[in-house]
Amino acid sequence: MMPRLRRTIASLFVALLALGGAFAQDSSESVSYVQARGFNVPVLEGWSDQTTEAVAQFHLAEAEATIRTALVAGADPLAAAQSDLADWLGKAVGPSVYSDKVNLADGTWHTLIFDIDTTTTASVMARQDDAHVIVISFVERAPEARTVLLTLAQADDRLDDAAPEIGRALQQIADVELGSLDDKGIIELPSGEWQVYERGGLSAMGMIFGNDSYVALQEGAPGGLAALADAYNRTLLGFFITPDNSLYLALGLIATFGILGLLILSYVWRGRAAQQDLVLLNALSDEDD
Repeated sequence: MMPRLRRTIASLFVALLALGGAFAQDSSESVSYVQARGFNVPVLEGWSDQTTEAVAQFHLAEAEATIRTALVAGADPLAAAQSDLADWLGKAVGPSVYSDKVNLADGTWHTLIFDIDTTTTASVMARQDDAHVIVISFVERAPEARTVLLTLAQADDRLDDAAPEIGRALQQIADVELGSLDDKGIIELPSGEWQVYERGGLSAMGMIFGNDSYVALQEGAPGGLAALADAYNRTLLGFFITPDNSLYLALGLIATFGILGLLILSYVWRGRAAQQDLVLLNALSDEDD
């Protein structure tokens, strides 16, 4: 019985390892996210991946644009955004030229815009999370254009028209009325349907998701705004904190090895019972003789 017991235990371990390997292979084939310290963001195809252990970062050279996600220690979203940008860019970051709050599904985010210098503009979404602040930044350093990306809560219950929020952003950021731009209709992007307005060197786009509008503005030489807005919003909408599943893992391992232990004990008990039955049968056979 003992060789059979050892073979059974070995078979069970092989089956568990095979199941784990198959799960890992399936997961790796379906992953479209990068993971940094405690969070995940979608991979931006066509962008250079500059992700490290601490930050998730993608760069698009032709647009001189970078999308960066980091966890910054602290409790002040504005200070955390300024600190992360200053550490990364190596220069002081002054007060924001635009600041607002918006309630999204995962909490209250601060929408911030910084004109860092004559060529660099940063659009930031920042939210407090325990002892850290989540900072998602879009930074462009194109001297011929100024690109701004922001999120605004809708002012009314209409959820099918981003025009009011596009107009509000244009007024606050560029001091331009929406009516002075031409309506170019709707374009379909991976992140959703965007309303587009243009006039000369000014472009504006807006998309509705939930109760909020995501708006993109570009002043100067137009070009590539749709790709930039789509990438930034896929990052915002796809971002999530890495859950701590260590407790569930421990419970799962305890349950798995508990069941395996019970199965082994069952085989041992049955082996001993069979041995006792064999001894009894031999004794009865001897008495018959």
